[in-house]
Amino acid sequence: MNNVLRERLGTLYAAFQAGKLDFVLNAIDDDVEFISYSPVQLFPFLGHRRGKAEMAQVLRGAHAMFDFVSCEPLSIMVENDNAAVQLFSRFVGRKTGRSVQGHGAHFFRFRNDKIVELRTFSDTFRSAEEILGRKLIAGAIT
Repeated sequence: MNNVLRERLGTLYAAFQAGKLDFVLNAIDDDVEFISYSPVQLFPFLGHRRGKAEMAQVLRGAHAMFDFVSCEPLSIMVENDNAAVQLFSRFVGRKTGRSVQGHGAHFFRFRNDKIVELRTFSDTFRSAEEILGRKLIAGAIT
C-alpha cells in the first residue's frame, strides 16, 4: 500500500506540472479540505478552501498565474492513509517572467483512495521577494 501511494503521489505531481488538472482533480474527494499557509495577497487562489470545485479553482489559479517548470517530490513518507511530501518547485510568473523556486511540504490525508485533506507549507517570504522582484521588510507586504 505504501509504495502504491508513493507512486500515485509522484504521478499526481507530474500531472500537475504538466497541466493535466482534470487528472489531478479525479484523485480529490468532493468534500476535500485544502489549507495553504501562504499570503493570499500574492497567491489569491490559495488560502483555506473546501470542496472539489474550490480545489479546481486553486489548481487553475496556480496554472493561470505560473508556468510550472519543476514540481519534484524530494521525499515521500507514507503511513496508513497519510502522506507527507517534501517538495522542490520552480515556476515562472506568466505576467512578469520572474522565476520563483523553493522548498515546501505537503501533508495529505486519504480516504477511499481520494485526497480528503491537503495542507501546504512553503518558504513564502522568499517566494514573495522573487515574485515582487525586491527585498521585503519582515512583517510588511505592500
